[in-house]
Amino acid sequence: GGRGSVTVGCFSSGILGLLPTALRALRERLPRLRVDVVEAEPPDLFTALDGGQADVAVAVDFAAAPPHTDPRYSRTDLLTDVLDIALPSDHPLAGRAEVPLRELARDPWIVGSGSSCCGAVTRSVCAASGFTPEIRHAVNDWAALAGLVEAGQGVALVPRLVRSLYAHRALALRPAEGEPPSRNVFVAVRAGAESDPVLAAVREELARSAAVITAGRG
Repeated sequence: GGRGSVTVGCFSSGILGLLPTALRALRERLPRLRVDVVEAEPPDLFTALDGGQADVAVAVDFAAAPPHTDPRYSRTDLLTDVLDIALPSDHPLAGRAEVPLRELARDPWIVGSGSSCCGAVTRSVCAASGFTPEIRHAVNDWAALAGLVEAGQGVALVPRLVRSLYAHRALALRPAEGEPPSRNVFVAVRAGAESDPVLAAVREELARSAAVITAGRG
């Protein structure tokens, strides 16, 4: 009957950019269902899923996440989240339509912790571009990161899931030149739980929210 409660574990930018539309739809679809949201990332997120402290995991593929072939989970890919470059408004490259990442090798960087998905992705993207970033500031909060970029303290990679936070900031958001850095966002439940109708409804609304985001970018 759609009663009870579901706990959704999700990374911070997913909570900002993906969950609100899905949660509104779930409230209309299953008004008697209580949905609790916990901010968490792999590996802790999947430890909570294994132990029953979370029922649904929304995560990003990176080294700390379980592989696609892990039989413990039933997973569905949701969207590809592109990362743009955040630059101070007076940065020499702020006027470019696209910015080569390699040209930021000598800039100070603002990066999340190495255990966070975005911190890990930023480090790997910079390494693939041929340099190790000089991390001047370690910040996991997206609003704080925006404030530091705006103050001219460094450059950063910012997922499009949180782009709305930057709309009125005095900084420049530019796509990277060439193949854009991105991350795969997926939803998972414990294997065997995918047939539960309530969990199926949660996954469906997350997929719809992801589809709306993807269509809007297109």
